[in-house]
Amino acid sequence: MRKITLLLTIIFVIGFVIPSLGQSNFSTSLHSTRNGKPTWYNAPDGFESLTNEAISELGCVECHDATDANGDPYTGTYTPGCVDCHATNSAWEVTQDDCLGCHGREKAIINKNIPDVHRDSGNPAVDECWDCHSKEELHGDDGIEHLSMFDPGAIQTDCQQTGCHETIPSATEHTIHGANIHCTSCHASTNLTCYNCHFESQVVAHNKRAYKQLTNFMILVNRDKDNKVHPATFQSLSYQGNTWIAMGPSVAHTIVDGTEARTCDDCHHSATNVIPAIEEYNTTGLMRFATWNSSDSTLNEPSGLYPLPFDYKRSFKIDFIDYNGDPNDPLPTPNNKNWSFIKDVADGFQLLYAKPLTTAQMNSLGFDTLNVGVDKLINAIPEGFKLEQNYPNPFNPTTTIKFSIPERNHVELVIYDALGDHIETLVNGER
Repeated sequence: MRKITLLLTIIFVIGFVIPSLGQSNFSTSLHSTRNGKPTWYNAPDGFESLTNEAISELGCVECHDATDANGDPYTGTYTPGCVDCHATNSAWEVTQDDCLGCHGREKAIINKNIPDVHRDSGNPAVDECWDCHSKEELHGDDGIEHLSMFDPGAIQTDCQQTGCHETIPSATEHTIHGANIHCTSCHASTNLTCYNCHFESQVVAHNKRAYKQLTNFMILVNRDKDNKVHPATFQSLSYQGNTWIAMGPSVAHTIVDGTEARTCDDCHHSATNVIPAIEEYNTTGLMRFATWNSSDSTLNEPSGLYPLPFDYKRSFKIDFIDYNGDPNDPLPTPNNKNWSFIKDVADGFQLLYAKPLTTAQMNSLGFDTLNVGVDKLINAIPEGFKLEQNYPNPFNPTTTIKFSIPERNHVELVIYDALGDHIETLVNGER
C-alpha cells in the first residue's frame, strides 16, 4: 500500500513540475510582458504624444482570444499565463489556432488564402509555428525582458538557422545580394497592414476599426538587427484630426520558392523597366502609398515595391481618413461611404528598429537622388500666401478650394455664408 501511494505521489509531482520547468522564465517573455505595443505607443514620438490616452486604458496590452486553450471563456481580470497557449486539460497540447488567436496578422494572411511554402508544404516538420520558433524563444528562456520582438536576441529564428536553409543555392542574385539583402525581401510575396485605424473607436469602445486590410505591397527598409534590406509594414492611425504612422521590419508568412521570387526587374527602375513608386518619386519627389477618392469613398490601393527613401517623413504619403459613424458601431465595418478624407500629412512618423535606404542604395535601384525630392520641392515653393477662387462656384454639393503658403504655418480655412454665418471649418492646423 505504501508503494502505491508513493508511486501516485511521484506521478503527480512530475506531471506538475515538468511543464513549469520548461517555462521558468515565462514572466520575462514577450508572451507574458506584452512589451511590444507599449514600446512604440509610449515612445517620445509615439502615438500617445498625440492622443494623451494611456495604453493601459485602451484594452490593447490586455487583449486575448475569446477563450483559453482549453476552450473556456476568460473571466475576471486577465493575466497572461500558460493556459493562453497550452491546453492544461490535456497533455499541454498547443494547436495552430492557439497561436492565431493572438497573431491576427498571420491569421488574416491565411484567411486571404495567400500561400506560404512552409505552411502549405504538408511537411509536418515545417508547417507549424513552433517548427521554426523554438520553445526557448517562445518561453523567453534567455531570462531577458525584451522591449520588442525586434530586440537583439528576442527572436533567433531566421532562414539560415541550423537545420533550415544553412546552404543558400547557387544563383546570380544570391551572389550579388546575399550579404546585404535578407531572403524575405525577394521571397515574401506581400506584406499586410490595416489601413487607417480609427482610434476613437479604440478609445471609446475598444473596437479595432480600420477601413480595410491591404496586401499586394512590399516596403523595403534597412533592418537594424543585421543591417540588411528587409521587408517592413506599418500601422496608420487617425484620432481627432491627428495622424500617425509607425513602421518597422516585418516578416509576413507569404514565402514563395525561387521560381516565384522577385527578380532584378521587380526592383530596379530604369527607362525601359518602370517601377511605379520610384518613377513617381523621380517625377514629383513623393511616393504615394494609398490615395482616397472623396467622390465615391474608395481607395486607390498600393501595389508592388516601395523602397523607403531617405526623406521618407516628407515623401512617403498616405491619405488619412475619418470614420463618421458611431465609435460603438459593431465590427466588422462594411466598406461603406461613412468615411471622409482628413489629410495626407502624418503628424507623427516612427521608424522602429530600421532605417530608410541610403542614397547609394536608392541610386542603385534607379532613384534620381540629385534632381528630385527636396531640391525639386524648394523650386516649387510659392513666393507668397495665396487663396484661389473655389470651383465650381456656385456649387452643390462639392467644391475645390486651392491655397498655397511659402513656409510651414498654422492655416485656418473657414466657410461662411452670404450673411456671415459660420458654415464649416475645413482646415485648422499646421501645413
